[in-house]
Amino acid sequence: MTYLFAAYVATWVIHIAYLGHLARGYARLNREIEELNRKR
Repeated sequence: MTYLFAAYVATWVIHIAYLGHLARGYARLNREIEELNRKR
């Protein structure tokens, strides 16, 4: 049962880290779009 709990926690940690990675990429993309719009 301990391994099942450890796997559950590890899965959530990986999902949260992945969502953070996606959010940072989305924020960077929005900054680049704003920069390109200002140059027009």
